[in-house]
Parts: sequence; C-alpha cells; structure tokens
Amino acid sequence: MKTEALLRDPGFQLNLLLWMAREQPAQAYVVRPLFHELGFDLLYIERPFDMPEELAGVIAAKGLDINVKPEPDVLLRRDSDKKALYIETKASAFSAASSNAKQARGHLLAAGPAFAEVMRPLRQCLLCYVVPDGGESSMDACLTNLRDELTRSGLQPGPHSVHGLKLNGTDLVYAWDAAFRDHTGSTDDSVAILHYVNDDTDPSPLFLVYCDQDYPDPERQDLCRHALQNQVHAALLCELSLTPIDAVYVRTLDQLLQATTDGIFQYIGGARQKSMRHLIRDNIFKRIFAFWREKEPGLVRLEERTITVQFRDAAQQEAFLDWLEDCKRTDFKVTTPPPEEVPLLNMMESQSGN
Repeated sequence: MKTEALLRDPGFQLNLLLWMAREQPAQAYVVRPLFHELGFDLLYIERPFDMPEELAGVIAAKGLDINVKPEPDVLLRRDSDKKALYIETKASAFSAASSNAKQARGHLLAAGPAFAEVMRPLRQCLLCYVVPDGGESSMDACLTNLRDELTRSGLQPGPHSVHGLKLNGTDLVYAWDAAFRDHTGSTDDSVAILHYVNDDTDPSPLFLVYCDQDYPDPERQDLCRHALQNQVHAALLCELSLTPIDAVYVRTLDQLLQATTDGIFQYIGGARQKSMRHLIRDNIFKRIFAFWREKEPGLVRLEERTITVQFRDAAQQEAFLDWLEDCKRTDFKVTTPPPEEVPLLNMMESQSGN
C-alpha cells in the first residue's frame, strides 16, 4: 500500500491508536505505546456517547445541527488524575461547512462539562483529532470555528487538540500540539511510533479490530475482514491441533475474538462487536458446520455463538485439520456476510442438536 494511502486508511488509523494504548516491552514494542507511557489505558472503542438529557433537550429545542450520540474512535482514561483522551481519526481535515461538522460539534460538546457528568469518576477530557500530515492547521481552524459557534449558541464545548501522522524517512511519526502537552504532561511534541514503513508495508498484521468501512480501492475492500479471519482461523487450527482425542472442544465467538484481539474485543462498542461476531459466524463457523454435518455427523455442532468439535480418533482429527488448513486458501469467503437470516439460523441450530 502506498504510504500516503496508508496514513489515510481507516482500519490502519484505528488499530494504530489501539497499539499506542497497549502495554508492550520497552525495547520490543510493535508500535510505540505512547498513550500507555503517558499513563492512559483503553476505556471504549467506538461506543456512542450519550449526551445528558438536559443538554440533548436544549439542542433539540434550538434545532441545532449536532449529533447527540457522537461516537469517538477511541476513548482513553488515566485514573491517577481522572483525565481522558477522546480521539477521532480522519483521512483528511474538513471545514465547518462539511457534513462532518455535525459529528464534530457533538464531539466538542461531549468533551466539555457533559463528559464529567456522563463519565464519572473521570473529570476532564481532551478531544483529539488525528489527521495525516499537512492537515493539522486546517483541522484546528475548523474545530476552533465550531467551538466559537457552539459558545455563541449558549453551549459549553470542551478543549481540543490536533495530531498529525507523517513519515520521516521510513519512520512513522506521531506529532501533537501544546494542548495535548498541557493535558497529558508530555514534554515532547512528537515521537516515531513505527519503523520501516514504505510503499510495500502490509498493515494487516497490526489489525486487532476489524474495520467494516469499505476502502476506496476495490482490491483492498476486504483487507480488515481477511486479517481478522486469518487470526481466528490460526487460533482454531492451533487449539484444535492440541485438543486430545475424545475431549470436547467448545468455543464461543466472544472467546475466540477476545483471544485473537489480545483482549481488545471487550472494549469495543456493541455495533462493532456484533459485526465482528457476524463475520466470523457466517464466514468460518457456518462454513465448518455446513461441510462436516453430512460428511461426519456429530463431529461439529453449531449453536448461535458456539462451536463444538469432538474427534473420535486421530485419523478424523488429522483429516479435519488438513481440511481446515486448506480452507484458509480456498473456501473461507472474506466479503461482508449478508444480513442475518433468523429463520435459517434457527434451522441450523436445530439441526446441530441432532
């Protein structure tokens, strides 16, 4: 992927932030854990922020163009001083006249006094917009204009900060402003967070969370889906190869996704969790069940979120694992699954119990 496109990639941007918030070895990190070094930990990923009822009522009464359920990409907390970072990524800066302004107004209000009201015991929040290099000043101007607009409407927006992603040779550098330094206590204004980045860099190994936004490039639309499925597929192969004969292997979707995202799954908003479950259930669990229910009845059982496998002998286990390994290259689709069909799902669950 071209480096310019990489810095604008929604899946890459989101997962980069997650690595920056994860504890990692000081001399062997994947992405420098800047936020963790500053004392911040994950709180939420893509969960809607519910405005206080009174504030939402004022917004409705005034007919203001404000999203009353804004959804930050990442929300971080620091328990030592009850501070938070409310982070939103964008492929490029935008203006106050953009359709993105409705969401930005919501973010600004969420980062104001409303934050302490909704997110107790956290007390102070900083809205951080992350954009590719060159868009920082435009993004700051936009947010400043929107803050002034909200203030004139009698509302109380919170403070904001603008961060940039840029390449310095083959180093990916994350840069920030004085507002971020003041809020976090950082003494720097930029750090290299990822090394050896070039046009041949494959971002998929960094993906902890599936991003269901389509890519402008049709050839890369399935990138995040493929990355997540590969991780789940690898986990199944590993665990099933270690399963003793006659032992019952039972895994839920949530257990596998929690393991393959290194614990990140628990922080994800409900809508994204649902889409990840749907992807793995339809593209992996159902595919496994559909193939083996006729070939080896009773080997695989499938319920709504749980797959059960029990090998009767070593030959059956070997045949199953060989097939599962081959499926990675041939049979597992990576496109977005169709909408859930409840009658069909119920029918399959009934069959799985036979």
